[in-house]
Amino acid sequence: MAGKFITLEGIDGSGKSTQAGRIAEWLSVRTGQETLRTYEPGGWDEGESLREMILHGKFCAMSELLLFLADRSEHVNRVILPALRQNVNVICERWNESTMAYQAGGHELNPSQVKRIITACNFPEPDVKIFLDIPPELAIERIRSRKKSDKFESEGLTLMRRVSECYRQIADEQPGKFVVLHCGGLTEDDVFTEITKVLEAHLWRYR
Repeated sequence: MAGKFITLEGIDGSGKSTQAGRIAEWLSVRTGQETLRTYEPGGWDEGESLREMILHGKFCAMSELLLFLADRSEHVNRVILPALRQNVNVICERWNESTMAYQAGGHELNPSQVKRIITACNFPEPDVKIFLDIPPELAIERIRSRKKSDKFESEGLTLMRRVSECYRQIADEQPGKFVVLHCGGLTEDDVFTEITKVLEAHLWRYR
């Protein structure tokens, strides 16, 4: 069976990393295939230096957008496409929707312009895209418990609210393609259960 490409989206503190690890283990068992867990920015060889630059450097919003897309281009060509071609499942934390939500929604670049630039890059479309939707106030509480925050997390509640709202708008524009899970009142186990239901429904619906 061909490798499945699954992306997890959400504001900082929404639990993407925790769930990505659990999904990777579950999907390997479910499919009997190797599963690769990766992330953006920086999820490729030599990508950590670019990740550090993006998350902690100071750039105008357009430069920031282009840096994210340069990172994604390397990520696609060095990691994601080679894995999928070898029938490896890929779980990725953040994708195009994250770029729209943060650079257009959060940092207020023109959404149509951002969308055109992303489309021109012709990145592969995931088989399933899941948005872990939590209240921005809860996300901020979680972020503040961490030892170190990046520049996006440090921008606080105002940014998180804009990003969260943009994610919801994106979901409204992609009915059936961008699955929203409302996770604010759920435990980690509850969220994982809901994710596996989504994957079962979407990945094997044509069997």
